[in-house]
Amino acid sequence: MIKRNKKVVIIQKIFANYRKPVFDLLAQHVELLVLNGHNNSGIETIKTNYSKKIFSIQYWFNETALILFPLFQILKFKPQVVILEFAIGIINLPFIILTCKVFGIKCAFWSHGYNRAIGFEPRRRLSDRYRLILMNLIDANIVYGKKDKEILKHYITKSEIFIAQNTLDTISASQIRDKLELEGRMNIKNRLKVKHEKNLIFIGRMLTSKKPELLIDMYELLKFKYNIVVGVHFIGDGPMLETIKNIVVKKGIGEDIYFHGAVYDENKNGELLFISDLMVMPGSVGLSVNHSFCFNCPVLSFKKINGHPVHGPEVEYIIHNKTGFLLEDHSPIAMATFGYKLLTDDRLRQEFKENIQSMVKNIFPLEKMVSGVVECVDYLSEK
Repeated sequence: MIKRNKKVVIIQKIFANYRKPVFDLLAQHVELLVLNGHNNSGIETIKTNYSKKIFSIQYWFNETALILFPLFQILKFKPQVVILEFAIGIINLPFIILTCKVFGIKCAFWSHGYNRAIGFEPRRRLSDRYRLILMNLIDANIVYGKKDKEILKHYITKSEIFIAQNTLDTISASQIRDKLELEGRMNIKNRLKVKHEKNLIFIGRMLTSKKPELLIDMYELLKFKYNIVVGVHFIGDGPMLETIKNIVVKKGIGEDIYFHGAVYDENKNGELLFISDLMVMPGSVGLSVNHSFCFNCPVLSFKKINGHPVHGPEVEYIIHNKTGFLLEDHSPIAMATFGYKLLTDDRLRQEFKENIQSMVKNIFPLEKMVSGVVECVDYLSEK
């Protein structure tokens, strides 16, 4: 680990609350300053003793179309390393990088590195060509997953690539899970007034692209084809929430469907994931995979076909028939088939639990994400 006498600035569009545990741990190893713009995204943000808001201008309708003004704070703080959130919508990134170079400050990008919805093709796409120019101009690149590095390493020839495996606060989540293990699932269900033996859960924004209505179709197939009545839990808010509620009322299935709304209490989220047998996400998955796995809950989603769903790098953690299901058939029938397989096989559920616990411990613990950033800072400090 590096010593705290190394000074690091991280520049972000916003300081999202879920990133605080990462930066808290990083701040134990470096003297850290996080600079962030103003929040126009609706994502829960936070302020800490090592963060400062900087002036920012949104020059277009897209919330990522920003001009950030961090140079005064950078030059005042005098860091050895500056880590920038890489989004080409931040149009003054080249100016920030060049200014840092003039003052002898090493720079790194931290991002996916490309648009995951369309892939990375710098030979035929102007936006990707611009990304590549910047990624070769900078001193290092930090990406979120192994697949990102595999794609980019064929193009980036003038800077190193490091992996900070994307994750959440696995330390706090593990402490919550341990308490829930002691209480027991049945006791938790009784306390929460959940009467169903088997439960499915959806956690995320209730958006059209997430296709939450497919959980209702899956529920009906399990009930009428396989004779299994499951509880279906929706955690999240968004434009599809009223649509799903109307479907539930119309079908008269309210006694089996639980609407929890947007939940920001990690203990409550943990309880609901812990008592659930499967997290179902028909749309794109991201950190919800890590969140579910922290509470021993496997995940069902779809393989990316013709560009959809546009998964985050966390999809790498869903290993088919090991930690969940990644289906080629994007249909409720396939969802119900694999759901039935898991719900009726105690041995398989135990195998999934053991595989998931190993992954949380070894593949994406919070410490491993921070160590990827530390490794990059070490490299740049010695360069």
